[in-house]
Amino acid sequence: MINTYSANTTHEFDLVLIQDCDEAEKQQLTENFGLPSILLEYVDDKDEPSRIEIGVDSNYVLMVFWAPMKGTSHSEPVSVIFFAQKLFVFTYSEMIFVNKTIETLRAQKHAKRMAFVLDLILPIVRKYIGRVSSLEYRANQIQGDLSIRNRMKHLDDLTLVNQDAIYLRSAIQENSSCFEEIKSISQDTDISFDKTCNRKLHNIQLETNQAGRMISLISESVEQLSNTYDRLINNNLNDIMRFLTIWSLLLAVPPIVSGFYGMNMHLPMTGGSLAWLASLVLTIILMLIFLIYLHNHHSV
Repeated sequence: MINTYSANTTHEFDLVLIQDCDEAEKQQLTENFGLPSILLEYVDDKDEPSRIEIGVDSNYVLMVFWAPMKGTSHSEPVSVIFFAQKLFVFTYSEMIFVNKTIETLRAQKHAKRMAFVLDLILPIVRKYIGRVSSLEYRANQIQGDLSIRNRMKHLDDLTLVNQDAIYLRSAIQENSSCFEEIKSISQDTDISFDKTCNRKLHNIQLETNQAGRMISLISESVEQLSNTYDRLINNNLNDIMRFLTIWSLLLAVPPIVSGFYGMNMHLPMTGGSLAWLASLVLTIILMLIFLIYLHNHHSV
């Protein structure tokens, strides 16, 4: 879907918004606006890395940055093209937050295309900070119930938190690299970049750095938490193995005693009706002696 908004009192440039760009719309953009067809190959690639590309003759600027999807830690690219004094913004219909932000910005006054783009980027960066804060809360909940009890559930939760942290860290780092190159646009093209844009970019970089620090701390915390759970599980396994080993040794005593008394030879206390009781008492005494020995040698 292509929506074109001509320059007016709010935005002093032509704005073209494209959602879910397909092949027919690519052809329409090429025919109606003269966009290079090779440039449009990037706009529907959901694996496109965050970056800035300037045309050989500085006739266009392609900017790709990541935006978080609703309810998940996954991100998808937003593509922005500066071409022929027009601004083209490519999004997907699933990007509800991004599309709502664009609609809000359309009603606000923007004299320059770059100012519009920077105002679009800032709430996206803040959205990442919100996602990272939510991830931190989940990690703290797991850490607050650090125990062997329900360990499988905690391990599953830790796996999901770690997976989300990987997705968020990758998107934040790629965006950070892209935003650091934004100033190069004004140096290599005729796209204006005034003090207002400088201030907006500075705020974006501060928020991006904050998000980067937060996700790094969470990643380290999750890694330490995983190591702690591993140690707890290993200690629990060692306790179980020690318990089984001790009982297997203690339970080996009765067969030894009964084996001797089952032999066809003369042994002490084999006569009389209470011989079985004597063998039982002997077995218990030997087991107690063995248990005391293990206790004194720190095996129990």
